[in-house]
Amino acid sequence: MSFALVMGQERAKSVLQAGLAAGRLAGAYLFVGPPGVGKRFTARQFVKAINCLEPANGDSCDRCAPCRLVEKGDFPDLYAPEAQGGKLTKGSSGDGDRMALGDILQRLHFAPVMGRYKVVLLDPADSLTAEAGNMLLKTVEEPPTKTLFILVATVETSVLPTLVSRCQKVRFTPLAPELVARYLQQQRSIDGELAATVAAASQGSIERALDLCQSRLLEQRAELVDYLLYLFEASLADRTASSLMMLGTGKAEREFLDRVRAVGRMLTRDLLHASAGMDRSSWLLGDRAKEIERLAGQLQRQGVLRLSQVLDEFSRGVERNENPKNLLHYLGNRLHALATGIAAS
Repeated sequence: MSFALVMGQERAKSVLQAGLAAGRLAGAYLFVGPPGVGKRFTARQFVKAINCLEPANGDSCDRCAPCRLVEKGDFPDLYAPEAQGGKLTKGSSGDGDRMALGDILQRLHFAPVMGRYKVVLLDPADSLTAEAGNMLLKTVEEPPTKTLFILVATVETSVLPTLVSRCQKVRFTPLAPELVARYLQQQRSIDGELAATVAAASQGSIERALDLCQSRLLEQRAELVDYLLYLFEASLADRTASSLMMLGTGKAEREFLDRVRAVGRMLTRDLLHASAGMDRSSWLLGDRAKEIERLAGQLQRQGVLRLSQVLDEFSRGVERNENPKNLLHYLGNRLHALATGIAAS
C-alpha cells in the first residue's frame, strides 16, 4: 500500500519491490536523482516494507506497529542523523534527541529493538564529510547482521566513489508535470490553471514547485515575459540596461534568476506548441498568444529547440552560482542571436 503513495518513479519502485518480494535485499542502497522528486519519501516507504509484520507483494500493510511507528518518525530501528552546518559528520550532532553518525554505527552491533532490520537513512548523503564517509565505508564493507543503509543523494559524484561502488543504485527521475499539478491541486488546494503553470516550470520537482508558489513568480510573470521577449530584439546596450534594472542584489539575484528560467521554460513550451500548430488551450501563456505565434514563426522549430538548449545552459549556470550579470549577458546575447540569425558573442 505504501509504495502506491509514491508519485511516479515506477522503475525505482519496481526495483525495490522485486528485491522485497524475492527476499533479496542489498546491504546498502543509493537513491539518486533531482531534489523534490520523492527520494526520501520512497526511502521511508521502503523502511516500512522491510520491517512490516504483514507484508504482501513487496509492500507494507500500513497497519502494524512498525509501519505506524515509521510513519510517525518513532521507529526505534531507524536511524536518520541530521546534517549540522550543512554537513553529515562523524562527531556530535549537538542535538540531545539525535545521535551522531559515529554513535549510530556503534549501535548497529546490537540486535534490532523491534524490526527485522536496523536501517540507517543518510539524507543528504551528498553532505557526508570525507572523514564520515570513510568511517561509514568501513561499516558498509563489513555490515553487522540485520543492518541496511540507504543513502539519498542529488548527485552521485558527490558521494565517495568507493562508497557508491558498494551500493545498489536506485535512480529517480523528474516527475511528469501532470503529477506535480495534481499534487498542488489535491494537497495544496491550488487552482487548476495555476497548478499547471507552476508544474510546467518546476522541472519535475515538488520542492521547486512549492518554492515557485511562494516566490513572486506568478505576480511577476507578465513582467518576466515582457523582459524575455525584449531580449530577442533589443540592442546590446538596451539588453544590458534592462537586465541590470530587473536584477536585485544578494538573495534577490538568485530568486530573480530562478524566476527567469521558470518563465523561460513556460515560454519555450508554448513556442514549441505554437510551432507544432497546437491549440492555444494547452498553452501556459495564452494571453500572449499573438506575440508567441509571431516569435515561433520567426525562430522556426529548430530555433525553438536551440532556445531550449540555451535555457538549459543558463539553468546550469544558475545551479553553479555563476555571476548573475554574466548569466543575463549570456542569455540576452543568445536570445538576440536566435532572433536575428547572427552568431552570439
